[in-house]
Amino acid sequence: MEITYRLVNVFTDGDDPFSGNAVAIFEDGSELSTYQMQALSQELNQEAVFIFPNDDPANAQVRFFSPHQKKGFAGSASLATAHVVRDMMGSTGDVTLHEAQYGNYHVQHVADSENKWMFQGSQRQTRELKASPQILASLVGLSLDAIAAAPATVSSTSGTGGIILPVRTIDDVRETRLDARLLHSYAMLLNTVPSVYVWAESDEDEVIHSRMFYGPRGGVLEVAATGSGAANLGAWFASQGRGPISRHIRQGRPLGRGSHVDLTVDESGDIFVGGRTLEVSRGTFHI
Repeated sequence: MEITYRLVNVFTDGDDPFSGNAVAIFEDGSELSTYQMQALSQELNQEAVFIFPNDDPANAQVRFFSPHQKKGFAGSASLATAHVVRDMMGSTGDVTLHEAQYGNYHVQHVADSENKWMFQGSQRQTRELKASPQILASLVGLSLDAIAAAPATVSSTSGTGGIILPVRTIDDVRETRLDARLLHSYAMLLNTVPSVYVWAESDEDEVIHSRMFYGPRGGVLEVAATGSGAANLGAWFASQGRGPISRHIRQGRPLGRGSHVDLTVDESGDIFVGGRTLEVSRGTFHI
């Protein structure tokens, strides 16, 4: 059996093929078992999405996997899937993805653009993090004066939650070093996923620099771009009464994979995250 896939980068820095977050999209998962889907994601060491073709180009049946587990809707994976569905099926507008366990997810094509998509973030409950600046500084390996006066928060959602931590300068973002032991201990105490989104506002108008770390299997990894992290940041702005806002987020440069994520919080507090998608390769597995 031959299974074809496409590698799509999401939240790219223009047309740079080595930017953004890479997602593998399998064009037809109808003959694969759950075990095989998980194994393919592990083989590529990428998020993977499996499409189940149907006759409606605006609606696609899908399943999402990370290298470690089956998962629900995720920002990068959803935008990459919409890109491929539109190309495979000849649709021209928005795409709705359907996942049997998690329901429907609507991905909007940005008008007058070739490969720009956005999604509306799910409802998030945000609470202020009751922690001393000393603990927060230890968590991210920074000096005490790097921690911003604005509060850190914890977001919880049907998607991905985690700690949202503002720091004072872009240099502080760049110098962040996570302590894995503290990350996992703190996440257990807070009843949230082990992830930290560190960010600072730039002197440039409406620009934010960020890094996101998460903790699979007791360790710490950094991602080049994250839609869910940006949505959690949008919830932070809403919780601080700072909407409506529009920001351009730059992420991934310490990894050598610069990315651009667009974040909007409207007058109603609704959160929208978007960016460019770029197909960079295709391949075939022989199973």
